[in-house]
Amino acid sequence: MKKRKSLVVLLGMTLAMSSLLGACSSNNSNNGANNTTNAAEGTNNSAGDNKAAASNNSSTGTDNTAAAADQKLDPIKVDWYVDLSWWKYNGDLGKDKFSTFVRDKFGLDLNFITPATDDGQKLAAMLASSSLPDIITYEGWKDDPGYKLYKSGNLAPMDELIAKYAPEFKPYQDVADWYRQSDGHFYGLPNYAYSKNELKPGERLEPNSGFTLRKDIMEKLGNPDISTADKFMTVLERVKNEIKTYDGKPIVPLQLYEFSDQGNGSVNWLQQYFATPFESPDGKYLDVRFQEKYWEGVKFLNEAYRKGLISQDNFTDKRDQINEKVASGRVFSMLTASQDFNDQFKTLFNADNNAEFQAFALRNYNGDDPYLQDLRGYGWLLTSVNKNSKAADRITKLIAYLNSKEGQDLVAFGWEGETYTKNANGTYTMTPEYKAGESSGESAKKYGIGFNLQQDWLTIKDLYAKPTEPVDIYLADMKKPLVQYSYDFNAATPKFDPENPQYNEMTELRTKLNLLWGRLLPKMILAGSEDKAKQTYDDAVAQMKKAGWDKLDAFNQEMYQATKKRLGVEFGWPGNIK
Repeated sequence: MKKRKSLVVLLGMTLAMSSLLGACSSNNSNNGANNTTNAAEGTNNSAGDNKAAASNNSSTGTDNTAAAADQKLDPIKVDWYVDLSWWKYNGDLGKDKFSTFVRDKFGLDLNFITPATDDGQKLAAMLASSSLPDIITYEGWKDDPGYKLYKSGNLAPMDELIAKYAPEFKPYQDVADWYRQSDGHFYGLPNYAYSKNELKPGERLEPNSGFTLRKDIMEKLGNPDISTADKFMTVLERVKNEIKTYDGKPIVPLQLYEFSDQGNGSVNWLQQYFATPFESPDGKYLDVRFQEKYWEGVKFLNEAYRKGLISQDNFTDKRDQINEKVASGRVFSMLTASQDFNDQFKTLFNADNNAEFQAFALRNYNGDDPYLQDLRGYGWLLTSVNKNSKAADRITKLIAYLNSKEGQDLVAFGWEGETYTKNANGTYTMTPEYKAGESSGESAKKYGIGFNLQQDWLTIKDLYAKPTEPVDIYLADMKKPLVQYSYDFNAATPKFDPENPQYNEMTELRTKLNLLWGRLLPKMILAGSEDKAKQTYDDAVAQMKKAGWDKLDAFNQEMYQATKKRLGVEFGWPGNIK
């Protein structure tokens, strides 16, 4: 979470609501997002099918709107476990309009449960005692939770539930297949999953990352050339030496994410701007950390640090400290999932209407165009159903409804005429009454809008009315200059097969090596000279090999080829696709 932070703002329901999706963002892996398999199930349509109504992009759509109940059902209380300590229901559960709607329409009285900490112990304890609740939501991009739940025998096959209780519901095949287990069934459905079949012809999504800088300060410098790493370095030096301060405080020329025990999300994004390949020309997997262009990125950061363009504080600051620096205007440029900082951008803009950030496409020293990971992926939180639940039929119908066009609109916007109105162009605008209660939390308490555990951003993204307030226009447009460099990275990270005999060993080895690299990375950047930085980098590579990287690389090769086969692609790296 970084995954958490990125995806809950990713996930905040304008593109600002996308943060998570990012961050899913910044700390998921060195290379990118999860991907797909392709067993045969259903059609190429999403749950919410007539996504055609939202994006007009499915040629074989079927109406997946759940059938309305003929009569009011006596409610059954069901426990819904969400395996994230910080997650909470958005409304006044049991009293707000959304949860009472669920109770009245589907006969479900929802009770949400979350763990006290994010160490996995609560879910493990429930598995050990076979005391799983009716519904379980967990991070589907992680291999372990889903596989352990599947192997426990406690989950109902989602495809069988759908066929029995909601046959009108047709999940997108590629999304469902990504979660299909070795027995041929899939046991959950994700939120924020983007099927390849959802995009309009030629449509490209925004990248997850954003290299951004202060537009007003660039103008003071005369809008100098920043097209390559060396030219950008010169501008950073000018900011330090010519601009110096903002509002009486020293400016940070280049801000990175906080460092974690497995590295730094900004460094992971930087390899994309430096066009570092994760695949060889003949289709073999490449660990980007061992590529020449990755070293060039480290060299760039080391030079920036030695010139005082990256603050020493960056190596110890946590997100709150970074947030404060951005909100107070002390940061000139940053490499992050920029949606993580929308609140801070707003705070700064409201204090100084000239203080806008803008995205730009940094290139490596050779001037190569970047290859940036788009927001697409096969989901964040996976929701499964306990096979012993007394309300499996009702739960399945609820899940089908939430994935329908009607359900997607409801959780995002609420009720027409009460919480939103439709515009002539088909977009939605929240009513003045709803907006009036947003800041105080009264609207959330009354309506419960924003329930995102089965939300699909692509379904509703085009329904938001074009922003009219200057700050909203600025934030909505921020990353548009980067769209032309945005690509599908679904093959970027080999998906480990839990059924493989080496799975446990290789998962542990991968974590061990990531922790090793995370410990050595700051030393490369903090080195006192370029030669010392290169020596530190070379030593890190040697230590990785000594610790077993060659063995992990062989396993990665096998998993990578299997991942591409599932995706039905010959090459994963966009630079190899002709």
